[in-house]
Amino acid sequence: MELGRTEYVRAWRAMRIVHMGVSRGLIGDALILTEHEPVITVGKHGRTGNVLAWDIPVYVVERGGDATYHGPGQLIGYPVVRARWPIKTYLNMLEDVIIRALAAVGVEANRRADHRGVWSKGKKVASIGVAVEGGATLHGFAVYVHGNVEDFRRVNPCGLHFSQVTTLRELGHNVTMEELKRGIVSAFSDVFGLKPVWTHYEDVRTYLGVDEDEVGGPLMAPPTGSNGCCAYPHTSPQ
Repeated sequence: MELGRTEYVRAWRAMRIVHMGVSRGLIGDALILTEHEPVITVGKHGRTGNVLAWDIPVYVVERGGDATYHGPGQLIGYPVVRARWPIKTYLNMLEDVIIRALAAVGVEANRRADHRGVWSKGKKVASIGVAVEGGATLHGFAVYVHGNVEDFRRVNPCGLHFSQVTTLRELGHNVTMEELKRGIVSAFSDVFGLKPVWTHYEDVRTYLGVDEDEVGGPLMAPPTGSNGCCAYPHTSPQ
């Protein structure tokens, strides 16, 4: 499912609705693709102290990982699949998807043993943060295609210094979003052994009979200078 460019709250609600369908066996495994308006998310065990600027919305969400900036130029993927692998295996599979997709557009990339995500020429070009609830996955990955690298100054991205993060364009690769989407869908299908069938989110939502307002929203974090951990309250009706 492709949502286009979205405010974070709408994408989060779409993900939760699709998750309802997958976790209850009403629909098959899904992959949601989108591109966010500027937003910062912090994993449920992350630290709001890693948020350095509060000029855009900041949400504390269910996934693992720490503070991450998302914005135009990033391809966001939310795989909502039945959790039939150990979590480390699943994370490795997501890294494999991104590495294969990047290879298909001429970008050499790799994983690192000491830090989740995907790296190219020593810099991070994709982040991963997931959750598992009700036997199905939530959240997923972001690939930094283009956009202003200076935007990462708003956070210590996943606990790293912003200078360790880059985009494919900054590395000299003029990859389009459409090219990468095709590569991601193909690689995801191969790694997870699935046949891709494009569908519309609104059709799925209507089929499930759920209004977006019913699922609440992510927790908006108040500005803070503390380095304390975040506590995520469960807001979904599941």
